[in-house]
Amino acid sequence: MKKSTIFNILFDLKDNLIKTVTPSDMNNHDGKSFSRIRKLTLARLLIFMLRCSPYSLQIRLDNFYEEIGHEEEIVSKQAFSKARTNVDPGILKASFELTAKTLSSCEDLELYKGKFRLCAIDGSDIALDNAAPLLKHFGGSGRTHDCAMAKSSFCYDPLNNIILDAGLYPYSTSERDAARKHLKIVSKLPLPEGAQNLYIFDRGYPSKEMFAEMMEGGMFFLMRVRKNFNESFDLVLHDKRTRFFHNGKSYKVRVFNLTLSNGEKELLVTNLPSKHIKYKEAAELYFSRWKIEIRFDSLKNKLELENMSGRRVVTTYQDFWAKLDLANTMAALEYSTNEAIEEKNASRKNKYQQTTNENRLIAKFSMKYIELFTIEDTDARLKLFYDLVADIARRPVEVKPDRQFPRSIPRKKKFCDRRKRVLC
Repeated sequence: MKKSTIFNILFDLKDNLIKTVTPSDMNNHDGKSFSRIRKLTLARLLIFMLRCSPYSLQIRLDNFYEEIGHEEEIVSKQAFSKARTNVDPGILKASFELTAKTLSSCEDLELYKGKFRLCAIDGSDIALDNAAPLLKHFGGSGRTHDCAMAKSSFCYDPLNNIILDAGLYPYSTSERDAARKHLKIVSKLPLPEGAQNLYIFDRGYPSKEMFAEMMEGGMFFLMRVRKNFNESFDLVLHDKRTRFFHNGKSYKVRVFNLTLSNGEKELLVTNLPSKHIKYKEAAELYFSRWKIEIRFDSLKNKLELENMSGRRVVTTYQDFWAKLDLANTMAALEYSTNEAIEEKNASRKNKYQQTTNENRLIAKFSMKYIELFTIEDTDARLKLFYDLVADIARRPVEVKPDRQFPRSIPRKKKFCDRRKRVLC
């Protein structure tokens, strides 16, 4: 499968998943929910939840039934809220996993040196409503631990914009424990023939135990370590192979001592052979993980990951998986819009490369999401898809290299006046 054709394949797979889900597939099903034919069927409920609009719930419900051609059917927000409590979040997680697996199956994925799929692993705090059930389940931050907060962890492919795996955990969860779960799951995802995973971590993850586990598991990594992490690492002046010991065993790694353009020092540790990475390439390879920070920014400020539509534990997990699924689905659409932009610019001599405007992608796609899911005629769906791609690609943005934005001290206000809502 090609990246440019994956979107329509993905929608067919997701449509089939939703239509074939039955109440018996859900954990802890009470045997009664969704057993009768109602206006709010299980399939409609799942499509509505995957749509992830931040608007008023009743307005969203009214718009949904209007879009599917059943505006005469009235469903109250109370009925929706009651029905969704019986939906297993695992179904929405299964949709996310299907999307990640499908995108990973593309035969023309971009690989580092044509050999490695880059897998950046990082975590981020997710602010929640201070509802008692959420505070009890996820825990809290602050001096008195009374601010409900969850810990999210992601494994992200920065070259292809794919969230390969994710998790939402109690706030006290160790990032290393979450990372270990990523390693197990991502290792089972499809890979182009001959390719391997290369995991990139920031300086909050390294430990001798983790180095040893990954090396014995045949996994490649690049990690930044803190000063004084290991005395022999600190003594490296340039690029050197060195050893460390763990549980009586000796392990050999390469250590890079880098000086960045701003004068800052970085110590990077890897088990990649020298034929795959040179000293001059290490900093650029590590910097590629920065795209996961950009992804967190997009998820929180554009897809509004922290803007949950419920105050229960079950609804929090539902929204989390739905929004990550939406993010990956948009990545699939972006493959097609980027190709359309490249074809349009093939004969032009633009100073800068152009790419899809993410705000436009989110807004336009969210407006057509329901129609794409519910349209029955294949030709009509394809026409809608091509029209959508052309519309999004009409207004690309320029990619200007080597742009730097010094980190500034944030203002103490809840909302930033420069952020504009793009999710319809």
